[in-house]
Amino acid sequence: MSTILAFDLGATSARGIVFSLMNGQIKEEKVYRFTDYQVIDPNKDEIHWNIEKIMTNIKEIITLATTEYVIESIGIDTWGCDFGLIDKKGQLVLPPLCYQTMLKEPNLHYGGDLPTHFHERTGIPNASINTSSQLLYLKEHYPEQLNKASTLLMMPDLIHFLLTGTILTESSIASTSQLFDIDKHQWASDLIEQLGISPSLFSTIVLPYTKIGLINLAEKQLPIHSVMSHDTASAIFALPTNDHSCFFLSSGTWSVLGEKSERGILVNHPLDTNYSYEQAGDGKILKLKNMLGMWFIEEALAFSNQTQSITIQQIQDMLLTAEPIHFFFDNEHPEFLSKGQFVKKLQQYGNQHHFSSIEEPQQLFLAIYQNLAFKYAETFDKLAGSAPFTNLYLFGGGSKSHFLTQLTANLTQTTIEVCYSENSALGNALAQFLAIKAIKNREELVTLVTENYPPISFFPETSTPFNQTYINYKQFMRRNINELS
Repeated sequence: MSTILAFDLGATSARGIVFSLMNGQIKEEKVYRFTDYQVIDPNKDEIHWNIEKIMTNIKEIITLATTEYVIESIGIDTWGCDFGLIDKKGQLVLPPLCYQTMLKEPNLHYGGDLPTHFHERTGIPNASINTSSQLLYLKEHYPEQLNKASTLLMMPDLIHFLLTGTILTESSIASTSQLFDIDKHQWASDLIEQLGISPSLFSTIVLPYTKIGLINLAEKQLPIHSVMSHDTASAIFALPTNDHSCFFLSSGTWSVLGEKSERGILVNHPLDTNYSYEQAGDGKILKLKNMLGMWFIEEALAFSNQTQSITIQQIQDMLLTAEPIHFFFDNEHPEFLSKGQFVKKLQQYGNQHHFSSIEEPQQLFLAIYQNLAFKYAETFDKLAGSAPFTNLYLFGGGSKSHFLTQLTANLTQTTIEVCYSENSALGNALAQFLAIKAIKNREELVTLVTENYPPISFFPETSTPFNQTYINYKQFMRRNINELS
């Protein structure tokens, strides 16, 4: 039997899962969880990551897991873009900035006017959350700390360093930065210099399955292996398919709708500026559309629970017999991206456009889920075009919503295959099993996933009350394109 520990850190919660593999069976032995590792600085209107709390929890979980199980490897994946800066003594020069700081209205302009060749070279469109944009923000607000830094490490690589002392960067997480050359598979030193940043901050790029270093425990040393360190790439790695191309939807705090395929199929210059092009970690390319997703549900839940107690399951029960609501909004519009302000902004927006009331929780959550499904369908139609496909693979917390999944299947007229809910952690584990030779190849991996975590199929219905509402949504978006851009 082979046993590993996979840490999967999302923007709002983290888990460490012990997986075992024996005789063709993958078993989830134990799940450890922790949350609340953001720190809000009201004086500076910033959000940072509490790296001390993250590391304390990770070390505690490693101690617990290794006491109970014979762990052979550890792997770590996280969200993209964010990073830590360390000095020559190995100390952080400031707490890592959270991308949500960059979504605040005063900061949305950072990186917006970078030349088009940044996207052409890296595959990442300009956005305030990019690593490149965050560096511009730090240059303006923390110049002294930036000058003290000797190394920049993306979040999973920072955790690797704090556990082992090793300074390396895995390729899939590097590709989220807008500073990784998509053709040369290395840091784009000239682009980094154009930001006024020294390329010497950036460390050697490694591929998944690399032995990063060793963690010293009481009686032994435990290896850390690089996995697909970007959580999206990790989840896609665990999809139960060997097709050359496939379509997927990651429905978590962020929604990521995209296609995984051979590099020569997806990367045609000039690149489509509507998409990101990232490394899958296994030699393929991910063509992605990133947009906030379950973050809206989290915000609405926090707002509703100020006056009444309501759970996600109660929300899903409310939606089972829901009829369409006349309320349309674009989940990419900057107006709706401020943490703690979303619901009030949405209500004001609805009043302005004379939409249906969303004062009651059922109407509020219906409006959000409905518009997410509309956005998914519209984006999928543009992404897939006339490409031959059979399924759309769905994973992440949003996949637990029967209403959202079935509505998306209906609107896209595509069979949706709902995968294991912890697909990022599973992909992390599978990469580790490959690294320690417990799995031989991709074919064996797909067989293991299919047999142990068979997807649940949602078949499209041809005629529903939401079809006409979706047409109305698209017409509204076209009429208001200037307001929404």
